[in-house]
Amino acid sequence: MELGRSWFLLVTVGLLGGAQAQVPLAELSDLQNKAVTLAAENLHSKTFVNKRFQIFSVLEAEQGDYSAGIFVRLNLLKKQTDCPKTQWEGRECRAVNNGRVFDCSVCAKYEYDSHALLTSFIDCVLSNHVNPPIPGGGIT
Repeated sequence: MELGRSWFLLVTVGLLGGAQAQVPLAELSDLQNKAVTLAAENLHSKTFVNKRFQIFSVLEAEQGDYSAGIFVRLNLLKKQTDCPKTQWEGRECRAVNNGRVFDCSVCAKYEYDSHALLTSFIDCVLSNHVNPPIPGGGIT
């Protein structure tokens, strides 16, 4: 009986630890918000992007102090809206059903005192290229 309870606890802890929690936007630091803005500017500067994209989810957010500066790493999902990419203010933009979703990885390094951007890497890939659908629906 005791062995069964121990296994149950181990499995439960493993499942909870393996579940990926989303990070609320309100909990992002100032530097993480600057990195979010960098990602938006980067995606909207692409010629193949005609619509505005908004953050749908922050999957991961990390920030650390290192000898060379402050390092920020984010993983974001950005969803297509019904607004043109040039329209940043004014009406509210709604997410488009079956619109494109980009999975964006953002890495940025900032200076300690001024928080000036030293270097960054931003890569946004269509979500279905990151996790392609399984042929046949995945049912065997």
